[in-house]
Amino acid sequence: MAISATEVSAYLCSKIFIVMHDMRYYGLSIILFLWVQGMAAQERGIQATVSGHVRTADGAPAAYVSVFLTDTQYGAVSDEQGAYRFSAPAGRYTLAASLLGYERSGRAVALNGGQTATVDFVIEEVRRELGEVTVTGKSRVQLVRESAFNVVSIDAQALHNTTLSLTHALDRISGVKIRETGGVGSNTQVSLNGFSGRHVKIFLDGVPMEGFGSAFQISNMPVDFAERIEVYKGVVPVELGADALGGAINIVTRQTGNTYVDASYSYGSFNTHKSNISFGHTSARGFTVTANAYQNYSDNNYRVKTKLLNLETSSYSQEDFWFERFHDNYHNEAAVVKAGFVNKSFADRLLLGVALSREKADIQNANLMKIVYGGRERRAQSLIPSLSYEKRNLIVPNLRLSATMVYNSVRNHNIDTLARQYSWNREYRTKGAKGEGLYSLSEYDNRNVYVTANLGYKFAGRHSIAVNNQYSNYVRQATDAAANSENSTAATFMRRTNAKNVLGASYKFEPDRRLNLSLFGKYYDVSVRGPVNVASGSTTAVYEEQGRSYRTAGYGLAGTWFPLASLQFKASFEKACRLPSERELFGDESLETGDTSLKPENSRNVNLNIGYSDEIDGIHSLYFDAGFIYRDTRDYIRRRIEQRYGGAFYVNHGQVRNIGFDCEARYFYRKTFSAGGNFSWQNIRNMERYDVGGRELIYYRDRMPNVPYMLGSADASYYIHNLLGRNSRLSFGYNLRYVHSFFRDWESEGGDIVIPGQLSHDVNVACAFAGGQYNIALEVNNLADEIMYDNYSLQKPGRSVSLKVRYFLFKNKL
Repeated sequence: MAISATEVSAYLCSKIFIVMHDMRYYGLSIILFLWVQGMAAQERGIQATVSGHVRTADGAPAAYVSVFLTDTQYGAVSDEQGAYRFSAPAGRYTLAASLLGYERSGRAVALNGGQTATVDFVIEEVRRELGEVTVTGKSRVQLVRESAFNVVSIDAQALHNTTLSLTHALDRISGVKIRETGGVGSNTQVSLNGFSGRHVKIFLDGVPMEGFGSAFQISNMPVDFAERIEVYKGVVPVELGADALGGAINIVTRQTGNTYVDASYSYGSFNTHKSNISFGHTSARGFTVTANAYQNYSDNNYRVKTKLLNLETSSYSQEDFWFERFHDNYHNEAAVVKAGFVNKSFADRLLLGVALSREKADIQNANLMKIVYGGRERRAQSLIPSLSYEKRNLIVPNLRLSATMVYNSVRNHNIDTLARQYSWNREYRTKGAKGEGLYSLSEYDNRNVYVTANLGYKFAGRHSIAVNNQYSNYVRQATDAAANSENSTAATFMRRTNAKNVLGASYKFEPDRRLNLSLFGKYYDVSVRGPVNVASGSTTAVYEEQGRSYRTAGYGLAGTWFPLASLQFKASFEKACRLPSERELFGDESLETGDTSLKPENSRNVNLNIGYSDEIDGIHSLYFDAGFIYRDTRDYIRRRIEQRYGGAFYVNHGQVRNIGFDCEARYFYRKTFSAGGNFSWQNIRNMERYDVGGRELIYYRDRMPNVPYMLGSADASYYIHNLLGRNSRLSFGYNLRYVHSFFRDWESEGGDIVIPGQLSHDVNVACAFAGGQYNIALEVNNLADEIMYDNYSLQKPGRSVSLKVRYFLFKNKL
């Protein structure tokens, strides 16, 4: 029996009504239900379907092409395979295909009710000389601007000839600061508009990465791994299903339907080796396979300036000395393989995948640089199978279903057995007890099941609804009784579990191509179990396994308006919730301790943005974006450092407010020159006025300590074409990064320790031959060899030089 669009819309709306009812938004539920039913009534006339493919003149699929019926609101955007499909009322129209940098194409079509019209397009580049960089930059900007959310995107493919990791590519975006504790393989946090660490959620193709393990994170992934990187500042769309507070980052991997091989190797300072190889192929019958493997190795033996421990007196020197790091080797490997089918009747995309990774990392120092180790290390290996499914036009036109299932199995080893205390001159004294820090020979498993499903439906040409559900269940378990026996406590073998379910619903209204509005709600259900120290105030810990559950809700709205084709305004509001992560709840069994009693963070967020982009005579391109942010956060989770042993722990901090702004400007000239920069300022202050005893806090209205509040970057590139042969390109690049000084502790408590202001310069030269098939690049980072810190006392590498060679073969699927 055929199912009508009206029946589908009624069913989806009834489900959204139930969701909203559970979230206690009765009035909103009724209004949305009646509105959508009224719009669905307009579809009772028979609809026609328009579908087809868009390709470039050389036969390659053209993604992100707007295909629409002129003078109407009906249309779609082509996917990565160049396919598009949408429904519209029967009648005669002009169907157009448009993409910046290509000639607009159009043709007359007659749509008959209940039938499908197939129309394919071949688009050609504009005939005037338009810079390659301009087309790439503007088309990405155009894609991002269609969203009502405060989101920016960078084309990672333009950086594939560099030795950057994904985190260092992110460091070039306004409002983003990467905070590293050292060199290759060190602990890395992403700071976004002042919120860092677990406040910012990171996704890989829409899947949260927090359960992937330390060997498979963006800090050790090469930039070659990604096709583009999307950064959501503040409000996160329901489709990602996130409980993010400060924003989200989505790494989008290459999903082309063509055949390609991409291989690279680089060697650099501190005996650093990086290699990557990726492969993809899609057959004429729709079978597809992709593989990506990479490895990183570094001695990390750069010089640091810190205090020297006198092993006889156990006191530290007053002055700082230079030392070479001697116990900081890092090595990891990872491989990801996916295989399945695309563009079949039963699925647009059905992929079975597996990711394997492992790492070995020496631990040179604690969270304070002066505390040095000579034998501590950690190891990890992970196995991550996955299954993903996507189908457009499921049952009826414009009904889309996507679902993903991931199982993360990560085994961790923390080794600290030497009965020694080291100093930075590599000397040591023998201790009476095992362990340079806290004795450990622990082995434990992290297992996490993640399932998400998203159902979306577009109707009446201008209305869309979506329901998304994300479930995850995390379990940590000690696995080797013998390894843990010598230093186990009552808490060692207690269960540590964290189950979360995030249910979201959204509605989007697009009255015309200049305006779109979104309304959404989220419902969070959490259950946590783990060891709790019930001996309050005692020097001897007494642990009990305890569990607790809680529920909360969030909601928001977002909108964007184009008064002119080149000018855009955005606004969004969200009541957001951020659930404590597994590391905050349970620690890392090494340098951080957790707290299962942590409460979720709640925040009210406002974003206001203005953007402008224009092209002048096909020669000059301009882009500008500025944004205002406001965050009022309760139960803010703050990471603190214990000063004696250099360990870290987490606490809830009552109320924090952040008022700030960021801006970015960029200019392109033909194929020859590009330049740009960004600036961010965040005023993140403590708004908790009284302590638990009712006394006014001296640091009321102080800036939050150990958080950068003013930063910026700038870059410029110059290109010379065909100098070294036909289809060659020689490029010269420069990058500047600046971070203003900030306090480590509360300023009003006499905090006199300052993380100094920092200014670094990077330069690079690259040459591509045969249209990019053969590539070589030379980079110099931190050219002036400045002392660089992202965290107090934890010095980053000085000047480094690296050379990269890359081979890239791409075959269009005709």
